[in-house]
This record gives sequence, structure tokens and C-alpha cells, in this order.
Amino acid sequence: MKRLSFLLILINVMFMFTSTSVFSQTPPLKVAWKKGIIIGLIVPSTTTKKQLTDLIYTFRQAKKEKTLSTLIPPINLGLTDKYTTFIIFIFSDPKWATSEKYDNYESASIKTAKGRAISKAYIDHIIASYEYDIDGKEYGALGYDEGGDKSVHYKKLF
Repeated sequence: MKRLSFLLILINVMFMFTSTSVFSQTPPLKVAWKKGIIIGLIVPSTTTKKQLTDLIYTFRQAKKEKTLSTLIPPINLGLTDKYTTFIIFIFSDPKWATSEKYDNYESASIKTAKGRAISKAYIDHIIASYEYDIDGKEYGALGYDEGGDKSVHYKKLF
């Protein structure tokens, strides 16, 4: 009887570790930079669209469950809720996942052809994004939408 009980427990534990959740395909990630409420993350270049989609939904679920701190560092340091409002940019190319590239993008003037080219190139390298506004609105996408200027691979998730 003890042997059967042990076997059933072992099978149950193995099932727990091998069962897949809705968001089980999230890729490994690391923080590349943080500027104010915006954080840049980098994932492996082999990351699939399915994995990116799962990652965006994982962020969404973690925000709802108040567990974002297990995935990313605090964003709103002076507030009780450290994740009141934020934007996450996800990159797979380390050359674009730098604070310098972000600064170039932020300072580029959309009134000039050169500025628009800088902005477009940067947006095209954001492979996924998640945004949470202070009023509770959230936006998740493959790619990024900067006020109608969308990355080439843009697909709205929510």
C-alpha cells in the first residue's frame, strides 16, 4: 500500500511540473535599460511570436495578480504601487536594446526626414510591447504603435 501511495504522489508531482499553463512558453528575458516609466527588455533572437504573445499576456496577468515584481524591477519608485503606469519595450537585437538608442529615438524630431527615419527604425526593432496607463487602460502588442506610427510587424493583442 505504501508503494502505491508513493507512486501516486510521484505521478501527481510529475504531472504538476510537466503540465502546461496558458502562458508556459514565455522566453527568458533580462532588463536592458530603464528610463522613467519605460523599461527595455531583451529576449533571445530565437524567440517566437507565440512566446512573445505569451510573455505579453504573462505581464498582463502579473499586473492583475500584483506579481509584476517577480518579472521586472519597480517602475514608479515614489508610489505605493510600483507599477501604476509603465511601458515595456521588448527587443531581440541587443544593438537596439540600449538606453542610447532609446535616447536617440526620444530626441528625434518627427518634423525632419532624418528624425522620422530614426523613429521608424527604432519602432521597427521593438518586437513586442505592453503598456499600462494610470487610468487602468492597458495595451499589448507584437511590435509597437506610437500614435499611429506602427512597427512593420505590428499586431494588436489587446
